Amino acid sequence: MLKQYFQIFIKSLLILLAGATLGFIFFYFLKDTSVFIIDKFRILQGVFGIRQYQEGMSFNYVFLAILFGNLLSTLGYFTLGFLKASLPISFITGVFMVIFLFTGTIRHGTSIPMEVILLSSIEIFYRVLALATGEYISRNKLKNKAIPITSIIIIFIMFISAVFYELYQIF
Repeated sequence: MLKQYFQIFIKSLLILLAGATLGFIFFYFLKDTSVFIIDKFRILQGVFGIRQYQEGMSFNYVFLAILFGNLLSTLGYFTLGFLKASLPISFITGVFMVIFLFTGTIRHGTSIPMEVILLSSIEIFYRVLALATGEYISRNKLKNKAIPITSIIIIFIMFISAVFYELYQIF
């Protein structure tokens, strides 16, 4: 059963890397379009009441926005994995994560800081784990509870670590 979990996870990770490659190619040839897409994505943030960080925002607001935003996203990934959508979601995540990271270099006029690359990598990793866990549970109906419980604990530890690392970077 553990082998099956790792097969789901590795397939999702490889598809994510394929999506990231396509995202890089898209960004490389269509920089202006990439910036346009990311600017439109920010409108979605406003729909959910999330504002881009500005100097002087309260710690509590930033903490709750990061915590609940990442929690909803992770639960969404888990649910999509449960619905057996791991591979397309992995691909789409890879495409948009790379476009998102690289458009920041144009919008802010700086290179991508190593801290951002590290944080993004951690967040993508635990979200791919959530996809794999959801799909594993969907396929096996909790026949072996140790694998999903262990995975959920690892996801939670990485999730909380990423939240506090992001807060550390901001404040």
